[in-house]
Amino acid sequence: MKYILKLGLVLGICMGASLAWGQKPAASTTQPTPFQKSEDSLMNSVDSMNRVAIHGERIEYCHAFVKQLSHILKQPNSFQHPFTELSKKIHIIYPEDKSFRIFNWPVEYAPAHFRYYGAIQKADGSVYPLVDNSETIQDKDLLGLLDNKNWYGVEYYRILSQKDANGQTLYFVFGVNHNNRNTSVKSLDLLNIQGNRIVFGGDYFERGNKRFIIEYQKGAQVSLNYDTEKGMVVYNALESEINQPQRKNTLVPTGQLDGLKWSNYQWQSVKNLVPILKLKDGQAPINGVMPTN
Repeated sequence: MKYILKLGLVLGICMGASLAWGQKPAASTTQPTPFQKSEDSLMNSVDSMNRVAIHGERIEYCHAFVKQLSHILKQPNSFQHPFTELSKKIHIIYPEDKSFRIFNWPVEYAPAHFRYYGAIQKADGSVYPLVDNSETIQDKDLLGLLDNKNWYGVEYYRILSQKDANGQTLYFVFGVNHNNRNTSVKSLDLLNIQGNRIVFGGDYFERGNKRFIIEYQKGAQVSLNYDTEKGMVVYNALESEINQPQRKNTLVPTGQLDGLKWSNYQWQSVKNLVPILKLKDGQAPINGVMPTN
């Protein structure tokens, strides 16, 4: 016991002497980097953009946020900063090869009306702003090629990579637009970086379309996404509630699932991927299994 007390006394004296000689204990936390400090400022702007009670003011806060983000992304080595906290507030998504990333978010500028914003940053630091013209783009134009300055604004939620006939990587993006009065739109689109602009759309879809589009009744729960197990894009088949399929605001899911399969370097339709189970008169499923006759 005496030995332990003496040892403790010696250690205490040594530590006290070290402090007396000006040696400070090591700091327990690291100092934030300039990018982390900038990210904190971005977070404050996003909160104002999303929470201000007057919808019209949200666009003003958004413009301020865009200026801040643009300034930060132009800084050297900004691509290496992951913006982990900011990604909890807006979409920041990468393709598998991490060759670029998309910053993307909606702003509700009036009740149930949205404007979409975004930027694409390549790994070399190049930045391409996305300018939403969805309110002026006509249906016929939506089937053709668009670019980042004439963009059909969407909220991107996935990037899917495929290979073309030459082994080059193709990037397909999934997005949703809720800005129409009575309908929503989900899309599967090609994203192609060409020189100083981003081109959307390409000859990888059936019937000569440049992208795949589903327009349906606003508020309906419609899925469009890649299913890894099935190895294809899966989406809800739609039907009109009033037997008028030309009226997109009446289209709702039927219960059937259709698909798009990457075959011969094109997205090809697969119908009745998961068919509707229909019972005949007097039939009923037994333990969840449909009768075979």
